[in-house]
Amino acid sequence: MFNREKFLNYIREKDEQEELTAAKVLDKAKEALRSHEPTFTNFLNPYQRELLTSILDQIYDLKYLLYGGFEQSERKRIALMPDYYMKEIVSNPLAIFEISGNFNFASVSHRDFLGAILGIGIKREVVGDLIVSNDKCQVIVAKEIKDYLKYNLKRVHNVPVEIDEIDAEKLEVDPEHVKKIKSTVASLRLDSVASSGFSTSRTKMSREIEAGNVKLNWKVEDDPAQTVDLDDVISIRGRGRVEIDQRLGRSKKDRIKLVLKRYT
Repeated sequence: MFNREKFLNYIREKDEQEELTAAKVLDKAKEALRSHEPTFTNFLNPYQRELLTSILDQIYDLKYLLYGGFEQSERKRIALMPDYYMKEIVSNPLAIFEISGNFNFASVSHRDFLGAILGIGIKREVVGDLIVSNDKCQVIVAKEIKDYLKYNLKRVHNVPVEIDEIDAEKLEVDPEHVKKIKSTVASLRLDSVASSGFSTSRTKMSREIEAGNVKLNWKVEDDPAQTVDLDDVISIRGRGRVEIDQRLGRSKKDRIKLVLKRYT
């Protein structure tokens, strides 16, 4: 059996705030090995998954699968199981709903739909990604709460809604667009790289960072001077994400030459 405390100490050193999440996941892993049946975590963001899968990979008699509803989903559940368990017989732990209503006279956003869902007593950790359009929202949730959501969600932004379960094939996910940006920066500070990637001034980006609107590797970072490096991911809700794809040395003015990837 794996050393639970050793792994928790590792998480504590990396990120004390994530220790409770890690403890729950390790308990799920222990249960899967004891019962010889799959167990499922709540939805985890990319930062949490990266932190936790580095531990799960060290548990030699355990394997895991990720479920998010679609390939590029930000929030995913982890299915944990003994290494001999057949992946093909693991039940999908997700349910997908389409929430629709007469929103012609009401401007609704991601926040409105999420707020309505949480407002009926559902916790954020059992809700995955939301795909919002002008007249509806498609939401991915843990299968355990699907009946509760279906029978209790009645209104969004004071508009009566209908809620129907749909298949993953009906998800209206926009294809991800990637733009390569060649840029030079004075340093690899977060505000400098982010301002280049998101085409805004460094001063404005610094304010965004200090306000807690910017994530570095999926975790809020409020220090504009934080250093970033290759493959680090900078994201701002509603504006996509940016990562450093290549470093190309120095320019004649001794600035750092970069190739950035912006995903929208």
